[in-house]
Amino acid sequence: MKKGFVVVAALCMVLASVSLSNAQLANTLHNLSATGPGTRKAPGVGQLCKFCHTPHNTLPSQALWNRDLPPKVYNLYTSSTLEATLNQPTGSSRLCLSCHDGTTAMGNMRVPPQAGPVNLSALIGPASLGTDLSDDHPISFVYDSALALKRGELADPTALGSEVRLDSTGQLQCTTCHDAHDNRNRKFLKKNDIRGVLCTTCHIRRNWTGSTHATSSSTWHGQGQNPWGDLPFTTVADRGCENCHKAHAAARPPRLLRNAQERAVCLVCHDGAATSKDIEAEFSKSSTHPIASTDWTHDPKENPNSMARHVTCADCHNPHQASATGASPPNVPGALRGVRGVNISGGAVQEAATEYEVCLKCHGITDQAASGRIVRWDTTRNVRLEINPGNPSYHPVAAVGKNTTMGNFELGYSTGSIIYCTDCHNNNQWTSTGSKPRGPHGSAYTPILERDYRRTDPSTYSRQAYDLCFKCHNENFFLNDDNSKPFNHKEHLQGDDIGCPACHDAHGSRQNPGLINFMRFDPTGRAVVTPASGRSAPEFISLGPTTKRCYLVCHGRDHNPLTYPD
Repeated sequence: MKKGFVVVAALCMVLASVSLSNAQLANTLHNLSATGPGTRKAPGVGQLCKFCHTPHNTLPSQALWNRDLPPKVYNLYTSSTLEATLNQPTGSSRLCLSCHDGTTAMGNMRVPPQAGPVNLSALIGPASLGTDLSDDHPISFVYDSALALKRGELADPTALGSEVRLDSTGQLQCTTCHDAHDNRNRKFLKKNDIRGVLCTTCHIRRNWTGSTHATSSSTWHGQGQNPWGDLPFTTVADRGCENCHKAHAAARPPRLLRNAQERAVCLVCHDGAATSKDIEAEFSKSSTHPIASTDWTHDPKENPNSMARHVTCADCHNPHQASATGASPPNVPGALRGVRGVNISGGAVQEAATEYEVCLKCHGITDQAASGRIVRWDTTRNVRLEINPGNPSYHPVAAVGKNTTMGNFELGYSTGSIIYCTDCHNNNQWTSTGSKPRGPHGSAYTPILERDYRRTDPSTYSRQAYDLCFKCHNENFFLNDDNSKPFNHKEHLQGDDIGCPACHDAHGSRQNPGLINFMRFDPTGRAVVTPASGRSAPEFISLGPTTKRCYLVCHGRDHNPLTYPD
């Protein structure tokens, strides 16, 4: 009697489960019977389950499947960051694709309903994935602890929880994320995908939870194109991973990105559509980082010391870690957090600790092209070599400067200051309280300078012409020179129209104190400083803190030598 009761109770539980499943299924697009809510349904057919399942004549027997699975070859997902070994679709994924690859009529069942054969054509529209699965999240691969360890940013499969499950063979399948009988979370998802909750069940990205994309309340401003289109959520935080990624039919298959154009992945929002500042407008200025010229050259695993020369948003910004957190020089600010870099010794670092390490990834490996730029007597254009603290002089980017006696700085600067690269290379319209974005996206002044810095010679003096220098250095100090100072700047600046860059290399000098690295040719190709008679190169000699000597020809005057003060 007791045994019979247990059997009856178990049967009741099964029937209750089936009844609940039917009730959930009935209101979804997977109900293809006459009572289904969608436009694709079979008139006269009342059996909900028959379109997928049958108790007899199944092939395969898994899930009592009521559809044939003719041999097919699918084009699989690929990416340079993929560590899993993918197989042709197996298990439940192959069952799902018997409809969702769009190649077989949906009415083509092994055992038709009681009402007879069903005339339903193959699936079309967004739900039809086709046989090219390269733009879809990978499926049918073994997801085990070894893979999680190898990838480094995957949760251990033992920690996935009860909702997101692998199949009995340990493979990730369509059914890991989707429940074909339950659409309470839209698109038959196992979890509500608000704030990337479903994605982050498996994908554990470093510093994601505190990043701007995970926390921002910004929303589309309603002007122009909606950057998200098919998503029901209204804020950046709620959209989470789906701000940039699509699990199916991604426009850019590797890494499942929403836009086929690399810069558009970011600028679709950062053009002001969902941000307070318009970054896109900066790239229309005369001097910019050329993000439009090398689409998809960047790779997350690239080695800065050997990569092809390029620049895109992701070279400077890690969208999974970037935040609005501030920092003090030289420490990396939140906007650049989590980006690869190159240290002052030339070694690649996985995550830059300082801002200049991000810049040196491109500007500290090889000499930069000289066309249209200043050519100096020390011809290196490798910024890493110029700002190296081992030099006789350098602007204090990587370390505090060596000249401890220098004075007359503007408020906020001193001999103990360290500055960012972006204190000079910055948006020319940026102000600390304004609406224009900070950073070296673009400027009216070459090369992406925050303020004017005339590089041609001769150059008529004005405050505006060297406004960049006078951001830190007090103008009046240099225009009130007298013979008690080691050098008469006023005579050169105002008397001879010789600008700051004729003598000084703003990054640093490998030979001389005072950033002395004479300009050989200005950007137009005009010769500026040449050797004094009988010498092979211009020379600058420091005879102590107050006395300097030059051997050179500048503006037709032979300094052979000229001693300061004179």
